[in-house]
Amino acid sequence: MGDKFTKMSEKRQKANLPAVLFGQKNVKKVGYIDDYIFACEIEGEDHIIYSKPRKPKYHLVIIVIEGYINMVINGEKFRFGKRTYINLPTWVDIYEIEYGKGFHAMTTATDKSIVEDIFRNRNPFPPDFKFRIDHGLGGQIMAKNDLNTLCKDISNMIDALSNKSHYFAEEVNYAYFYILLTDMADMMWRKYGRYEPVKQSEMRRADGILKEFSELLVKHVKTETGVGFYAEKLCISKQYLSLIVKEKLRVTIGTVISSMRIEMAARMLRDPELTIQQVAEAMSFSDQSSFGKFFRKHTGLSPLKYRQNLKKTLLTLRPKEVLSPEIRNLG
Repeated sequence: MGDKFTKMSEKRQKANLPAVLFGQKNVKKVGYIDDYIFACEIEGEDHIIYSKPRKPKYHLVIIVIEGYINMVINGEKFRFGKRTYINLPTWVDIYEIEYGKGFHAMTTATDKSIVEDIFRNRNPFPPDFKFRIDHGLGGQIMAKNDLNTLCKDISNMIDALSNKSHYFAEEVNYAYFYILLTDMADMMWRKYGRYEPVKQSEMRRADGILKEFSELLVKHVKTETGVGFYAEKLCISKQYLSLIVKEKLRVTIGTVISSMRIEMAARMLRDPELTIQQVAEAMSFSDQSSFGKFFRKHTGLSPLKYRQNLKKTLLTLRPKEVLSPEIRNLG
């Protein structure tokens, strides 16, 4: 009976591995820490259709080196070619993944709390970078040096995750993920940066509008959910604003507003001093029930369940016996 239970437990654990999302046969090299950080190299053709939409358990970043990947995300078809990055927040629904001929990519994923911790407490990043990471689905990697840097960051993470004896494994891999975000921020800063006259003159109007829209959302999204409000503030039409968001982030403006509201609500739910009713009121919901339905729709959890599931971050300096789950190398 004990052996049977152990086998069932191992089978259940294997089914929950992040690699399953990508198709096990395509994962060439991998390392991970349970419920924390995962990194792998993917290579080869495949076509995966899920029986029902898969919402990523982790925040995913995929760097496409060669070939292409077709994905159906939130019911829409997307194609990412070589030298692109794909950013998949935990609010997306993935219906289908197809790796094309010669596909080769590096990918990493981490628990959402790590991303939140980095942006909240170690945050030198421009606000629009956080906006693109939280709400965008990806973009082009223009320079070959940037591609090499991002791939090296993930390769270093795989190696570190494969080191089973490192006493501070979580801290080391937290640092590697932070470095990856820093290198992505540097890449985007050089492309969309502001405050430098040369870069301001090169920046297309659409990029400037997206920056201003992201800043307005941070200030007003708790109380303003209509596209018209933001378009009026930007002195453009609702249609034009929607078009820019769709072009730049590859998602609808309604999806961006909803995901930003979820982010704000989740941030407040992390504060034990606030009741769920107070969070609902702060987010301008008519009552706690309406807030609960909205939150569950977009996260799969009730506000109470989300609060119960919150895990401590590295800032709490967890005791070693809690801090170090076994690191497994599946490569």
